[in-house]
Amino acid sequence: MDSTIRTVAALDPDTGVVDATAQAGDENLLLLGTASGTSGTAGSAGSAGSADRADTLMLTHVPADGSRTVAVSFPLGLEINRPPCPRWDPAAAAYLDETVPAETRTPLSSAYRVGGPSCLVRTVQQLTGMAVTRFVALDLPGIAGMVDAVGGVEMCLERPVRTEDSTVPAGTSRLDGDQAVAVAAAPEPGDTAVAQVHRQQRLLAAVFGEALSTSTLLSPLATRDFAGALGRSMLADDTGVQDLLRLTSALTAPQGAGLVPLPVGSVPNTRGNLDLRDQESARLFAALRKHEPLPEVSTPVATASGPEPGDVTVNVLNAADRAGLAGQVGGSLRSLGFGVGEVGNAAEPSADTLVRFSPDRADAAELLGRVVPAARLVQDPAGSGTLQLVLGTAFDGTVRAPVSGENTADTAADDPVSCG
Repeated sequence: MDSTIRTVAALDPDTGVVDATAQAGDENLLLLGTASGTSGTAGSAGSAGSADRADTLMLTHVPADGSRTVAVSFPLGLEINRPPCPRWDPAAAAYLDETVPAETRTPLSSAYRVGGPSCLVRTVQQLTGMAVTRFVALDLPGIAGMVDAVGGVEMCLERPVRTEDSTVPAGTSRLDGDQAVAVAAAPEPGDTAVAQVHRQQRLLAAVFGEALSTSTLLSPLATRDFAGALGRSMLADDTGVQDLLRLTSALTAPQGAGLVPLPVGSVPNTRGNLDLRDQESARLFAALRKHEPLPEVSTPVATASGPEPGDVTVNVLNAADRAGLAGQVGGSLRSLGFGVGEVGNAAEPSADTLVRFSPDRADAAELLGRVVPAARLVQDPAGSGTLQLVLGTAFDGTVRAPVSGENTADTAADDPVSCG
């Protein structure tokens, strides 16, 4: 199986690592899961332009003494200062003889897009000070072939997961390939980004556990088919099937500290990126490097304690060539309990639908963003009290009741079950 995995030069022990001596013997696996064929694997060719990708990135840390396992989830919309990197050709899964210049204030996703595995590793090491010792890029749709090769995998789900044709119920089920891809891909209602990554790592543990089971290893056909699907879907540096099984399974072991989110802001900045909370992040990674107890990490998100629709007044502006659109959407917002201020035309047309907000209206903007899911949140640092919904030509007409806090009727059937 390992011989089919495409290898790639990713590791860089000299860039950005803090106190390498203290980290000697530690393992740090950087795992990138791509939901739309952006990994550069053979199985992902031709699909890199998908607009609905839900890529995830996770750094799994195991100290040299094996006393605990901690994984940190990174949002790929995190704003970074990207170092200079060799240019990456994803179609060939190879580096070109060309250097991409450093870039400031760019999303973390750009590191892999332009510089591939080595640039992503280098960037994460600069962010964390931790030495990445193993790297894997896995094209998540390729899981279907792996799962079908071993006859399905058994997995417990806290919430139902919807596929194109059916719903996988909460609780323990045996998943086929298509169901496994649905479990790995887009977040379900009620999910956080951390919940999605946690579900992916449990699925990977189940898949590789089944691949290394006696029944699979004694079946030449199952082993051949699994290895073929694996080779089409995975790039790695110094990581094999058994390493992935060990490291993903360790997160659910009793000594594992589990999965923690990277401390970031709850809403995008004016460039559409998420800002790192530097002090909290520094404390988290210092504790990991020094093998100390983890500090409490808080990630601000909108919850039931946030604003209610009745607490929010929004101006609705029409930037599309559709007469009456602002009035129509304003009426929908009023029916949901929002206050609606100015209703009129925007100063200039726009393709995008935006929620423009000042820093003091961030909580209200996040609530409005859940109600109008097509909208992109854009912070306006000037002034205060700004909350505008700008309806662009691409607006799809969706205005829905918020699903957290005051409106839980639609999600009551999805209350989580225990998979402990």
